Amino acid sequence: MKRWHCLWGVWLALCWLLPAALAAAAPAYGPLFTFSKQGRTHYLYGTMHVGRPGSDAPDWGLKQALSASDALVLELDPTAEAAVAEVTALAGAAAPRQWRQLDAASRDSLLSQLDQMGVAREQARGLAPSLWLMQLALREYQRMGQQAQHSREAMLLEMARAARRPVLALETAGQQSRLLFEMPAPALREWVRQSAEWQGAEEADRYYRDLISAWERGDLDALQALVALPGYPRLSAWTQHEMLDRRNLAMARRIDDWAASKRLFVAVGALHLAGPQGLVRQLRQRGYQLRPAPRAP
Repeated sequence: MKRWHCLWGVWLALCWLLPAALAAAAPAYGPLFTFSKQGRTHYLYGTMHVGRPGSDAPDWGLKQALSASDALVLELDPTAEAAVAEVTALAGAAAPRQWRQLDAASRDSLLSQLDQMGVAREQARGLAPSLWLMQLALREYQRMGQQAQHSREAMLLEMARAARRPVLALETAGQQSRLLFEMPAPALREWVRQSAEWQGAEEADRYYRDLISAWERGDLDALQALVALPGYPRLSAWTQHEMLDRRNLAMARRIDDWAASKRLFVAVGALHLAGPQGLVRQLRQRGYQLRPAPRAP
C-alpha cells in the first residue's frame, strides 16, 4: 500500500543476483504481535482490506508467523459458498426499511451519488442503502489506487493455500451484513451526508492517506484516533460501538477458544486491534502476554 517507485533496470539485475535478499527485504506493513499463554504462542496481525497493486508481498515476519502456526484465522472466509447470495438476499430484505429511514434530502443525495456510478434508481432501491454506501466507500479507495483484490487478506489466503494451512473464520458474511442493515437511522443519514461531502474532497484524501500511513507504521493510537470523524458524531459512535467494540468481544472469545488447541495466526482489520476494547487489550485481559513480533531476522 505504500507509494514507492523502482529503478527497474537495477532491480532486475538484483533479482538475478540476490533473490533471497530481496524476499527478506519486502516492506513490513501493519501491526504484528505475538500473544502467548500456557506455553503456546500465536500471532495477531492488523490488516487493511484494500491494497495497492505490487505492494502485497509478505515480509519476513508474516512468513514466520504463518510457518509457526497451525491455522490462519480471518474475519471472513471469502471462499465460503453462497456468501454473496446471502448478503444480497439480506440487503434486499432490509432495503424497504432502510430506505424509509432516510429523509427526503438523504434519499435524493444517495440516489444522486449512485446515479454517478451508473446505478438506476429502481436498482438502487432494491438493495439496502448501507450496502450501497459500502460500495461508494470502496470506490473512493479505488480512486486512490487501492483495490480489494490486493488486500492483505488476499495475500494471506494465497500463503495459507501454498503452506496447506486451514483457514478459520471469526464471522460469517451474514453476521457482518446484519450489523450494516440494522444500523440506526441517525447514523445512516450521517453516513449518506459524509459520503456525499467526501467524494473527491481533499479532506477525504487526507483522511485515507493518514489511515494508510498509520496502518503501514503499525501505529494503533493513530488508528484509534481516526475512528472519530469530525462532523459525524452518530456515524462515529456507531462505528466504534457496533462495528468494533461489540465484534471485538465476540472475536476475543472465539480466538481464546481456538487457541486452547492450536497455534493461530489471526489476521483482522487493524482497527480491531486498537482502542480500549481492541483485541490487544481483550487478549491481555484473558491472560495472554502480547509483544511486538519481529519483522526481520
